[in-house]
This record gives sequence, C-alpha cells and structure tokens, in this order.
Amino acid sequence: MTTLPNGYYAAIDPTNPDTVTYWRSRAGIVSVWPKNARYGPARPLKRDAPSDRDELIAWLEKWNAGYVKWLQAVHAVIDQDPAAARRKFAELSTRCCVCGRPLRDDRSKVLGVGPDCREGLSEDMLAQLVTPAIAAAHAARLAAAEGA
Repeated sequence: MTTLPNGYYAAIDPTNPDTVTYWRSRAGIVSVWPKNARYGPARPLKRDAPSDRDELIAWLEKWNAGYVKWLQAVHAVIDQDPAAARRKFAELSTRCCVCGRPLRDDRSKVLGVGPDCREGLSEDMLAQLVTPAIAAAHAARLAAAEGA
C-alpha cells in the first residue's frame, strides 16, 4: 500500500458489495475505523477450532492468509483513487475526511471537509473532494429553507 495522507477513507468490501468499510490513515498506518470495527471474512470461532495443535495452526494460518488477501484488495481500492475514497467517507458519514469530526455547516458537508481542515487544502484538492450529488442535495435544501 502506498503512503496515504492522514485522513479517513471508505471502500466497498470486495467480498460483499453491500458493505462499506471505513479506514483511518495516521502516520502511514492504515487501520479500521471506528477502532473496534470488524470487517472482512468472518473471524474463526474457538468452538470451531480443531483440537489437534498442528491442525489448529494450519486452520488459523489458512484464515489469516484469506484475511491478508482481503485486506490487500481493500487497500488496493483505496490506493487506486484516494480522493474518491475520502469523498465516499465524507458522503456516507457526514464527517470530515481529514480529521473525522462531524460536519455541521452546509459548505463543509458539500466539500466533506470542515472549516479548520479546509485552511490547509488547495482549491484543486477541494475540487477533488466535492461530491456533485451531495452538493446538489444541500443546495436544494438551502434554496427550500430560503424560500420558506
């Protein structure tokens, strides 16, 4: 996985297209978000474990290999288009894709980035983060509120 900028990302689960996975990148380390989320292949249950030690080790190694393969597939999706993964995070969570705090004002919701985090981003980067469908929905809501 390439080094992603610090921030939050969302990606479709490669084994289950109905599931979105959320990730956080800090200091080059990508981890699940929120911290205790469980994504990917079902975790092996103790009750299903073989009793023989060698079989147990082989069973766990097989599961781990499948999990690593799944994790690499998810990270490849994020690496392919980090801006789209950040945009998807902001679109689905209404949280800032840079710091993870809830977005409160309409401009922040359209951009997916809060006012404090926008200060350090160039206009080009902000343009990559804008989601047209979200922007249109917020614009329609603002127009309706002004007309009322």
